[in-house]
Amino acid sequence: MLTISSVKKLVRVHQYYKNSIIFLVLLFGPEYISFENVFLIFIGFVALCLVSSANYIRNDISDIEIDKIHPEKKNRPLASGLISIKEASFLFLGFLICGMILSFALDFKFGILMIVFFLITESYSRWLKKIILVDVFAIGINFIIRSILGIILLQSPISPWIIMGVFFVSLLLAFIKRKSEYEILDKLSGLHRKTLQEYTASSLNSMVIMAAMLVILTYSFYSLNGPYDDWRLVLTVPIVVFLVFRQVHLSSINDPIVQKNKNMILDKPSNVAAIIFGILTIYLIYFAPTQYFIN
Repeated sequence: MLTISSVKKLVRVHQYYKNSIIFLVLLFGPEYISFENVFLIFIGFVALCLVSSANYIRNDISDIEIDKIHPEKKNRPLASGLISIKEASFLFLGFLICGMILSFALDFKFGILMIVFFLITESYSRWLKKIILVDVFAIGINFIIRSILGIILLQSPISPWIIMGVFFVSLLLAFIKRKSEYEILDKLSGLHRKTLQEYTASSLNSMVIMAAMLVILTYSFYSLNGPYDDWRLVLTVPIVVFLVFRQVHLSSINDPIVQKNKNMILDKPSNVAAIIFGILTIYLIYFAPTQYFIN
């Protein structure tokens, strides 16, 4: 029997935070901030969450037999028998149809890109997650699409900085997660994630460091060549460097916080740095005297 609790677990409401990246266009595009635009992006966020949930349901239906023998995933609603395959299929169609109708109602291009997002996610769940490196790059591409969805809704120019920044951050977090899984599960890691049979501790360490460097370099160049024609955001670079170094450090000691990306909000130093970054960025963009930052 369907319950609110079991449906919430099936559609993975706790994963909706990933879709908040659709609001990124508002953070570094203050000229677009208005009640109408914020509301528009929020509706786009809802559509994205509906389609994401459809992907999660489809994935659980496909992996039900594998999940049954997994120590953690066996507790998922489908694997544990709380929800039947028939009920899950009905919910899949409901979420997908509602998400697509809402997407095309917002904007035709938005709807087309949402279809692309669904197909890439479906391809990842079925095939791409089994191919070394492609598994991580597919995640990065999906995060790029999430960010572009917001840009399309506001009909603003697509910034190459957003594309590169989002992609490199997603690579960093994905490699950190795989490194943690590899170290914790050891010889059983391949049963949890097939690509972990091909990764090595050395390669994952190297990829985490390279991704971290790319994040720092991209943001540093953005702060010098961003949309404000001055260098004001350079003042936020040390905070970004601290945040990246903090994640690399937690990964190096395999802290439980990095085992799941959502757990990173539990790291107090990262939280403090993120809050300072947000406050400083808002001040620099909206209130700082421009004459101090002329190139």
